[in-house]
Amino acid sequence: MRVPASFVPLLVIAAALVSLMAMHVSGAPNGSLAVQAIAFGLAALLALPKRMAAWIESLDARWLGGAILLVAVAVLVAGVEIDGARRWLRIGPVLVHPASLLGSILLLALARAPGNAWCMLLAGAAIACFGLGNDGAASLAFALGSTALLLVERKAWKTLLPLCVLAWCLAAWGWTRPDTLAPVPWVELIVSHTWTASALLGIAASVLLVMLPLPFVLAALEPRQRGAGVALAGFWSGLLLAGLVGNYPVPVIGYGASPVIGWVLALRLLSSRSP
Repeated sequence: MRVPASFVPLLVIAAALVSLMAMHVSGAPNGSLAVQAIAFGLAALLALPKRMAAWIESLDARWLGGAILLVAVAVLVAGVEIDGARRWLRIGPVLVHPASLLGSILLLALARAPGNAWCMLLAGAAIACFGLGNDGAASLAFALGSTALLLVERKAWKTLLPLCVLAWCLAAWGWTRPDTLAPVPWVELIVSHTWTASALLGIAASVLLVMLPLPFVLAALEPRQRGAGVALAGFWSGLLLAGLVGNYPVPVIGYGASPVIGWVLALRLLSSRSP
């Protein structure tokens, strides 16, 4: 089933309205609201043009994997460390979370060449770097995404199975480690605070959260999109699950520019692959 290109900007607008209202009622300061609004504006711009999606699609999967690996190494070696967690890169005044920003592109590259050993090695090294930064949410997302891809691309099990095992080991390690980061009302606790402030807004936020992986599930119904669709559905389901049951940011609804841009970019790339 094709994800219409026109659907992406409309979904971004709905997500922006609900997210900003949810952050506001959860007590987010004006600075955080401004950053989130800018992130949605940038995401909306990325959702419109076809050239960027076509350019990324034209790149060799190994080049994409290698580029993301370099970013993951930079996070692990020179990233910002907060209470024992090293998950971010600082770009000016903004902290970027590369795992949620680039994770979809990494899985898309893997879905294009599931049997390529070099792609598997590059993706595995990147996933390992993200996981070693004590990021249980990203590791769970990669574990679910790679496992979903393995179930569809069973012929490529020799390359995908080791990647799944690595991702699940990192996820188990990340979730059993103590997370000393204090939860923030408009980040990790935003769902409960939104429901407390307004039942109507809580319903809207819940519907939006269900919508995060849904377009990828629908895209997977199309044979040409099956591998990429299930991989991205698994990835965003993992980030969502981590935010709901663990001490991790709730993607798109909670404060964070990287998940917003990463999610919209994934939607745009997937819709551009449809005939």
